[in-house]
Amino acid sequence: MALEAWHKRQAIQVAAALPENREDALVVLELARDLVEGFLFGPQRVEAPLERERGVVVSLSSATSGANR
Repeated sequence: MALEAWHKRQAIQVAAALPENREDALVVLELARDLVEGFLFGPQRVEAPLERERGVVVSLSSATSGANR
């Protein structure tokens, strides 16, 4: 993969948000790499569609609302 200008700009933005301490910054970068490799682009959990309970039908007619009393 060829490095492009946007890659460098993105790296500058990431580096600007890192802790000042070198060791802490490297830990954060390693954790970010783990997130990208394992979570963001890892296998996604497939869940069954939600089974919805049957809804209750409520009448909104004036007879049941007490409007014609």
